[in-house]
Amino acid sequence: MKYAVSVTDTSYVKEIEESGRKIIESLHDFADDLEKLTTFDYPRGIVFHDLKSATELYSEIPLPAYTSRDLIHLNPLTDAWREIFLSSTVGKEVAKAVEYYSSLEEVDVAMIAAHELTHHADFFHDDFEGDEENMWFEEGMCEYIPRKLMLSGEKFKEITEVENLLIEAYKEDYGEYTLDQFGKSGYRQGESLDYAGDFYDYWRSAETVKTLSRSIVRET
Repeated sequence: MKYAVSVTDTSYVKEIEESGRKIIESLHDFADDLEKLTTFDYPRGIVFHDLKSATELYSEIPLPAYTSRDLIHLNPLTDAWREIFLSSTVGKEVAKAVEYYSSLEEVDVAMIAAHELTHHADFFHDDFEGDEENMWFEEGMCEYIPRKLMLSGEKFKEITEVENLLIEAYKEDYGEYTLDQFGKSGYRQGESLDYAGDFYDYWRSAETVKTLSRSIVRET
């Protein structure tokens, strides 16, 4: 996959490129597995950023991972994502979440890139593009599929438990509105400036898709 590097702080160039190349290696392995589930078109490439380049120069989206104009944009640094995820635990007594995010690994960041790649799957382009009410399903699938393909069973169980604990911790703050209002608590609708608000519906969507998948397996 072709890639480019964009930074506002040139001291990060080497670190970001090295981390980005590792992400691409993981994406190639993930793509091989994804192709067994669905057809998809590769994006034109991926741009690796430092935080300000991703969230201030190229976009105002506060999370440094998104797809725009057929390019994936990502901050590939584990340390940067560690700080982002840990910020979502501030003020909440969720020790397991703090423990998990404090030990964030390269695979956790690779899964974020895999999430963006999964958006290119043909079953999304055909059926869900522009369908705001069903956005939760696409986002939930883009969380669930990389986890099932990239994580060990133990780590999959661990991240699921962490996010369920955070959902419970934030229910009082953000409410239990239906998922067809995906993004209500985060930057999409401007009701929260916190990373937790941005993640809240991703956590809930991933859990719902996981529950649905287990129901389908039991029925078959």
